[in-house]
Amino acid sequence: MSADAGLPSYSDVQAAYRARSELKQNFVTLTNDQLDIQELFRSVAAQLESTPEIGEQHPLCNEWNELRQRHRKVYRDSQQNAGLCAHFLKNFAEILVPLSQSPDISMGQKRQMIGKFLETIPVHLNAAKENAEKFGELGKEVEVFPRKVASTLRIKAEPNGFFESVWTGIEELCMSIWNTLNRLLTKIVNTFKVMLSRLEKLRFSCFGISLDVHFTRYRSLEPEEDMHEMTPRQVLGEIEGDAKAIALKLTAFESAWHVVRLACSRLMSDLALARSFATCVPPIPQACDSNLRAAALVHAPLVECLNAYSMGKSPDFC
Repeated sequence: MSADAGLPSYSDVQAAYRARSELKQNFVTLTNDQLDIQELFRSVAAQLESTPEIGEQHPLCNEWNELRQRHRKVYRDSQQNAGLCAHFLKNFAEILVPLSQSPDISMGQKRQMIGKFLETIPVHLNAAKENAEKFGELGKEVEVFPRKVASTLRIKAEPNGFFESVWTGIEELCMSIWNTLNRLLTKIVNTFKVMLSRLEKLRFSCFGISLDVHFTRYRSLEPEEDMHEMTPRQVLGEIEGDAKAIALKLTAFESAWHVVRLACSRLMSDLALARSFATCVPPIPQACDSNLRAAALVHAPLVECLNAYSMGKSPDFC
């Protein structure tokens, strides 16, 4: 074996760099996405429970809580799968590849080791596929949930009649104008009170008689945004926005597990090719070893991503 037999080729390094970039794009935001999804689920649950037409005991609340629990389970299961897959890939890079280059290992033993790894890959490939599908299905159910809320609140996405459409537009315009005027008036009053409170004392004098007027320090009370009860249309708008955000972030998880599935599929191809070099007559050990090293180099960043994912962290890419 030549002195540089253990060095990766330029094309191998380039492939590893592309794999690293793709993994960074798909995994680096997942930790924050998970926190956002949890908060959005809580937000929608609170909206449903506080809406008079729905309330805590309504079937929609139960259905939303079931979606919420499903998400938690899918995420926890995917974390477990990530840890197992990372362990498998680490064993491939740290056990199979070094042993394959050892002069003490025969071609028969090398073929057997490669075969064992090939038998295990479908387990992780199928797990990645299932995770991607579960996140995808959950995202679709979350996305259509607002339609059920709209049906319950008896709100139509597009009014049927012309007069209904005109009246709805006038109603929303009046509400918008009122909210704007109310905010403006509140700011004027607050500004005036703050200005007076900074004076602390005014002295009035008339014909030698002085009168001091003291002002207590004014504390600004921010106007309550939810002082007025939200209309059904406003409630639906809030829920639609949150559900859309959840579905979008779940797509990121679906994409990440799609990348894992592709990586497992590629590893299977790489190992099958390496085994073919080991089983041909005569065997080509250099080609077998080179193929194994290239596969290990490409999949090394995935180990880092999956380990971080399994612990609820972001991968540390330098």
